[in-house]
Amino acid sequence: MDTTTTKSEILEAAIRQHETVIEDFREGIRQSLQNEGKINEEAYDPQTQAFNAEASEEVDHLSRQLEFANRELEELRRMRLESTRVHDTVQLGAVVKTDRETFFVSSSIERFYVNGTPYFGLSLHSPLYQAMKGKKAGDTFSYGKTTYTIMEVS
Repeated sequence: MDTTTTKSEILEAAIRQHETVIEDFREGIRQSLQNEGKINEEAYDPQTQAFNAEASEEVDHLSRQLEFANRELEELRRMRLESTRVHDTVQLGAVVKTDRETFFVSSSIERFYVNGTPYFGLSLHSPLYQAMKGKKAGDTFSYGKTTYTIMEVS
């Protein structure tokens, strides 16, 4: 972790990134519902009903993703209570700098940047996290065909 970047800054950036994802899900649901509403105004025919079923499935799918994303966001917000805690092993809340990537063990978050440094949010449920769980600086682990060396855990 860059010495000028605090774990609190990383957490807040992760929360903002996750809020953007949630807004994207909400917008997707709005668009699907709008499209479904426009189609319902058309004359009844089997093709229209098939599309309505597809739109309903899409809304259901996006709603499930939104529900999951909201739960992850709540977990991120709870992590604020321990954002100053320093970790020496890979676990929830740890920042893990490897020779390939810097991970923030929290929830699944696409690459985000804090003070120009890229971070990748890593869920406790991911196979990559399972491969590094409990490891310390200096340890190595493999995921797929890639071997990582942990440079720092904080």
